[in-house]
Amino acid sequence: MKMKALTIAVAIASAATSLSSFAGTPNFSGYGRYALEASSDHIVQLKGAHGEINGAGRLGNEDNWMEWMLSQGFENGDAKFDMNVMINTPGFSPTWGDTIGLAQFYGGGKGIFASQPDAYIWAGKRFYGREQGGLSDYYMLSADGSGAGVDNLDIGLGKLDLGWTQGGAATSSETKNGSVNTLAIHWHDIKVSDQGALKFRVNYGFGTADVKDNIENDSAWQLFASYRQGLSNGWFQVAARYETDASALISSNAAGQNWGNYEDKEAASYGLFLDGAVNFGEMTAMEYNANYLLVDCKETGCSFDEKEEYSFAVRPQHHWNEYMATAIEAGMHFTTRTDVGGATNDSDAWKITLSQNFQVGHFMWSRPVVRFYAVTGEVKTDGQETVDLTKVGAMVEAWW
Repeated sequence: MKMKALTIAVAIASAATSLSSFAGTPNFSGYGRYALEASSDHIVQLKGAHGEINGAGRLGNEDNWMEWMLSQGFENGDAKFDMNVMINTPGFSPTWGDTIGLAQFYGGGKGIFASQPDAYIWAGKRFYGREQGGLSDYYMLSADGSGAGVDNLDIGLGKLDLGWTQGGAATSSETKNGSVNTLAIHWHDIKVSDQGALKFRVNYGFGTADVKDNIENDSAWQLFASYRQGLSNGWFQVAARYETDASALISSNAAGQNWGNYEDKEAASYGLFLDGAVNFGEMTAMEYNANYLLVDCKETGCSFDEKEEYSFAVRPQHHWNEYMATAIEAGMHFTTRTDVGGATNDSDAWKITLSQNFQVGHFMWSRPVVRFYAVTGEVKTDGQETVDLTKVGAMVEAWW
């Protein structure tokens, strides 16, 4: 009986496959960075103790990370479908090395509706609704999770994405998955000029199952807007974000975390972000980044009333030839925590990294790159001993 069922299943799969065709060989893409570092000091990340943003800059100041994705396309007439599987390294064990996780597993298709040929219908687990700062490596927004939606609906003035994702943030093990939900709206590609475009994002988070049963304040909002301008010698983007309740209190904007109000608190956060790059001729360029973030939790029983941070970072790079370049990254990060009762605690950091790069191409973003670097910096926190750090390292970084 089992063999008969298997035979029928194989026959059905073969018949279905014959109606469509594989669209070429699978595409292998990914991102990764791995380094060794050595120092006579205790190696730490150079950033203000009360901040969320890696504001002193990421060069020589970040953890190892890897993402590998395999994508297979399928075609049938005008329809183009794909399946995507990504693994990554979400954790590290000093005994066994890096642990591997399933970061994405989703599929979708476009070319289904004649009136909306670019509309992409998808379902599964995926990175979704991400907005990332460059030198800070900070996710201003993220709605990652398991879900479904449709992207790139042409509405005349720009395009529209609609999605629903779920994350596991329940208060009991019986309902650990799907208790935090995000309804995401993304209006993008709103052309202001030939090289200028606006985008807007709205995320509404709400609880189900035991989150809704146990938490009175079981919803939250995120609002995001950005403007990106291309220039003859570079580009820049300015962005703003507003959040309510627990979405303002947890590190929920980091990649891989869905967000929602599973803390029964009232709060708000306000963020302003600037990213950009400028070319000074064919062989020299510079990236820059600035951030401001305020978290306000005066109305409820938080462990603090307010957190505030500022950061600035620049990374100029000069290419000596097609394969060799030198980069300098300098950054400063200022954070202040105001405790209940009004007492304040400041924690500030600065960092300078000198990096000698060997990379495939004479552009700042040419990858892969092998870099040898030296870092010096300081973290100074009220009431604590100042942390001074000097270290050397070597890293490979690539995306493809």
